[in-house]
Amino acid sequence: MKKEKHEKTTVTVRLTDEEDQVLRRLCMLKKTSKTGYLARLAKDQAKRELLNYAAGEYLEEKASLSELAKKTGLDVPTIMDEVARIKGGEKPAVEAFLSAVEALAKLNNDPEFYNLAVKAVRE
Repeated sequence: MKKEKHEKTTVTVRLTDEEDQVLRRLCMLKKTSKTGYLARLAKDQAKRELLNYAAGEYLEEKASLSELAKKTGLDVPTIMDEVARIKGGEKPAVEAFLSAVEALAKLNNDPEFYNLAVKAVRE
């Protein structure tokens, strides 16, 4: 099975001697390269910030879940989970889900779709 080739972009990072020493030690302990470590760190941090942004915008009612998914590249369930985590429970996530299903049901003139979703949530 062939590995997919991913395009890469080069980013230059300037570190002080102290920062370089700390990073070198950590990478030695983790048995990874500085480049690999920084790339993973940047990707993970960027994803966390995108998720935080999406949840914040949704909670402030500035954008819909689908708009935020398109804007951030995150999927709707991931954003809904973060919103629920921030609000502290499953109820907000279920409400958001049912709200989205209701909108789809109205858009497609299919009230049974909403009824099935409500039934599924109650089970």
